[in-house]
Amino acid sequence: LMYNPLGAFLPPPQSTLEQAYKQELKEAYDIEFNGLFTLTNMPVKRFADHLYRTNELEAYMQLLVDNLNPAAVGGVMCRDLISVRWDGQMYDCDFNQQL
Repeated sequence: LMYNPLGAFLPPPQSTLEQAYKQELKEAYDIEFNGLFTLTNMPVKRFADHLYRTNELEAYMQLLVDNLNPAAVGGVMCRDLISVRWDGQMYDCDFNQQL
């Protein structure tokens, strides 16, 4: 399962969010899942345009810089994941698919 925040903020801690989603989805819909990934939005394309129009781009960029976790680089999904577009075009990362 993937959690993607809908704004100029960072996602909550992944483990906390996973526990909450597992409980809520099980109780409300009898859905079980193995793991949850949180995503931090990169300011590209529509999201960057939105941040620029709402005058949030500079603050969001600083938020990303201030919260950089060098230890997480080894686990970045683009190192061993491919993304496939609806027409079969393959990308080395879902980030590059958006460009």
